[in-house]
Amino acid sequence: MLGPIELVADDGAVRLPAKQRRLLAALVIRAGQTSSADLLIDAVWGEAPPVSAANLVQVYMSQLRKALPAPARIATYSSGYALEVADGSLDAARFERLLEEGREAEGAGNPALAASLLRRALGLWRGQAYGELAYEQFARAEAERLEELRLVCIEERLEAELALGRHAEVVPELQSLAVAHPLRERLQAQTMLALYRCGRQTEALELYTGAHARLRDELGLEPGSDLRELQRRILQQDPSLAVTPSAAAPLRALPTPPNALLGRQDELAELRLLLLRDRVRLLVLTGAGGSGKTRLALEAARESSASFANGACFVDLAPLRDPELVPGAIVRALGIQQAPAEPLETLTAALAPRELLLLLDNAEHLRAATPIFVELLAQTPRLTLLVTSRVVLHLSGEHVYPVQPLAREEAITLFHQRAREAEPRFVRAAADEQAIGRICARLDGLPLAIELAASRIRTLTPTELVDRLEPRLPLLTGGPRDLPARQQTLRATLAWSYDLLDESEQRHLRRLSVFAGGFSLEAAEAVCGPALDLLAALVDHNLLQRSATADGSRYTMLETIREYAAERLAASDEADDLRRRHAEYLIALAESANLNPGKLARGGQRFGIAYTEQDNVRTALTWALASGSITLGLRLAVAMDQFWTNHDPREGIRWFAALLEHPEVESVALDLRAHALRGYGASVDISGEAEAAEPLYEQSLALFEELGDESGRAVLLHRLGICAMRRGALEHARDLVEASDEIHVRKGDGWGRTQTVGTLGAIARDSGDVERAFDLIDQSAAMARDVGVPWWESGMLAELASLFLNVGDLDKAETRARHALALADQLRDRAGRVFGVGLLATVAAQRGQLERAGCLWGAIEDEDAGAPLGGWRRHRQTCEALIRKASGPQFERARAGGRALPLDAAVALALDAADA
Repeated sequence: MLGPIELVADDGAVRLPAKQRRLLAALVIRAGQTSSADLLIDAVWGEAPPVSAANLVQVYMSQLRKALPAPARIATYSSGYALEVADGSLDAARFERLLEEGREAEGAGNPALAASLLRRALGLWRGQAYGELAYEQFARAEAERLEELRLVCIEERLEAELALGRHAEVVPELQSLAVAHPLRERLQAQTMLALYRCGRQTEALELYTGAHARLRDELGLEPGSDLRELQRRILQQDPSLAVTPSAAAPLRALPTPPNALLGRQDELAELRLLLLRDRVRLLVLTGAGGSGKTRLALEAARESSASFANGACFVDLAPLRDPELVPGAIVRALGIQQAPAEPLETLTAALAPRELLLLLDNAEHLRAATPIFVELLAQTPRLTLLVTSRVVLHLSGEHVYPVQPLAREEAITLFHQRAREAEPRFVRAAADEQAIGRICARLDGLPLAIELAASRIRTLTPTELVDRLEPRLPLLTGGPRDLPARQQTLRATLAWSYDLLDESEQRHLRRLSVFAGGFSLEAAEAVCGPALDLLAALVDHNLLQRSATADGSRYTMLETIREYAAERLAASDEADDLRRRHAEYLIALAESANLNPGKLARGGQRFGIAYTEQDNVRTALTWALASGSITLGLRLAVAMDQFWTNHDPREGIRWFAALLEHPEVESVALDLRAHALRGYGASVDISGEAEAAEPLYEQSLALFEELGDESGRAVLLHRLGICAMRRGALEHARDLVEASDEIHVRKGDGWGRTQTVGTLGAIARDSGDVERAFDLIDQSAAMARDVGVPWWESGMLAELASLFLNVGDLDKAETRARHALALADQLRDRAGRVFGVGLLATVAAQRGQLERAGCLWGAIEDEDAGAPLGGWRRHRQTCEALIRKASGPQFERARAGGRALPLDAAVALALDAADA
């Protein structure tokens, strides 16, 4: 009913002719009550029924009875017909129940649960209630009732979102609703409150003025007491209007599975009790690969997340091979920027105040990292961990929950659904039931195995599938005895899938296992040879998945399948050659991203390549270290230099250190070692260890001088000049940077000069020569724009904004800061975004826009505790001093509200010209 009338059975929507849809709608409106034949005739034909209408109703009823899924039924009485349905069968009834539960949760002071329930309620809607029948006489009143409840549900959900501090996120939605429903005072009030909490007090009051005028002009009424009271409190800047700090928003949404979960209702109920009633803080779902641990855990997290103030977050550990990367992976999944401190310290600091359910998926291959889970729980008392693993982790406080195979009927239903997805013409026939039952039994009810089997319906009948499986059954006991039995079963299933491939497809699957985290068509052809048809065949066999991205198709392999294929590759004679080709391809790809600051080419930098290929890069570097291919490893590391410096310096430190300390490093060419030492120094430098970076720069400089490489020497002179500037040795710094600049001029290196000119401007600033600082930094920003390095341009514009602030030119400071922030936002450059928001907060404070200033400052004042923030750290103290001079009660109230704003929302607010 919450959209066009639709009848849905277990195997999908049932197509009904128009007359039967009308008849069903009339029955649904009076579900559980008797509808007379005359009433039904009127619903179907209106005022002009055919002579045979009564007989036709009987025919349509018979057809509807056959189409209705059990346990729904149409009962016949002497007075007419009645539709009898089970609880939850009607989407409108489910919607009303969820709405009521959401209201109860809100009344009980649980806005997180309320928001979750109300979102689920609204998610049931597919369009206008009763679709094309909404304006028919028999359906109009019910359709209008449901549409009114839909608006009420939206209002209740927005009330919960506001209570959770999500005012910045819901402002656009509220503004649209306020325009669409100008006479609904609650929506007007919610929009006013959201605007006020975002520091947009003027707009909030203007909205009230408009609402007042419309009510007076259109209805001759004054606004209600609630709306008038809210206006008064906004005018008085009532502190109670600020959002409560405890109502923090969830950190990251859970991924949405492509299919509904089949069965598992008993397991879900048990998991909810463990998580919510018993408050188990380390719940580990164990079982074989492919047993459905991840899917079950996701559903349990989704159903339980509303009971955690900050919701639930999903972290996929499958692509990781190094236990040291686990804390960093969790940090990134939570949207926390890497800090100069250890990732675990960053994590515990960020999670300490939060109540969160953290789902860590596929932990079995990283058991060396699992003690971190216990430490996290000890340091963060409101954290709950839900972990999936093929093996028990043997950790303190661990509650093990074995995930059993699907029950027989659930397994058969899963097979049917996946078979229909693979082959839409497949129908559930009685003749196939025995064969399908045997298939599911032979596969031990493991979801992955069943899905792989069902995908073959395109080419094999169920009976033929059984015949293919039967010869493979001895493999079920052929795996290593120390592995779980179901893992051995999954291996047999994978072996069977592998054996269904022809020789060329098998070879290609083995080769593709060198990729981690996915690959493009270009990558597959470069490493494994041109074979588009083979890729298509592997997608058809469900051994690869293809997804569309902005850069084209990207292929991924399930982790269990990749492991099996990698074992096959290791047993072949081409493993080393393929891993070398994989590393060489990654080197070429990373070099094309233009992220080596010592050899920057024109045309801009492509950080997105490095983001996408991080798992492949790690895999290639791991192989390079293990195989002693240090030259290849260093080439790849140098190609990733700027990415690590800008986004994750600790990872750069780890790889450069491991490669440069390898015994084989002495055989590496001097120029490559020189670039690597420079990259190592840059990662160390940006992580906050400037004293440790300087000797690395000096070693790199010595090698470049030994080689007679003037360009390399110029880069290092500049880096050492920056180190001297930070120490306050300004004359020495100027000498070093000017020497670097002379080389760049002689070589015609525009990028090199862009940096030296900007740094000479910074030295002039620190020396008190403000006029020269303005000139040089402005030149550097223009040069960065010309050579296509927007992150440097953003930094220089921010430096200019800071200079203009210091001399009191607020208009120019704001213009430069906005431009800098817009560039940083496009690049997702966290340091640049924080710098820009901080500058614009300072401008607002200087202009007397205290609500705006407080909101922006509150959003970013603690950001520099989370990760290196470059130029902002040097300027924060100055900005804070200027802000403190102008601050007052208005500022402090807005600042408290701003602390709940995520960085994205703060950037959007800062760039909103309407508030300037």
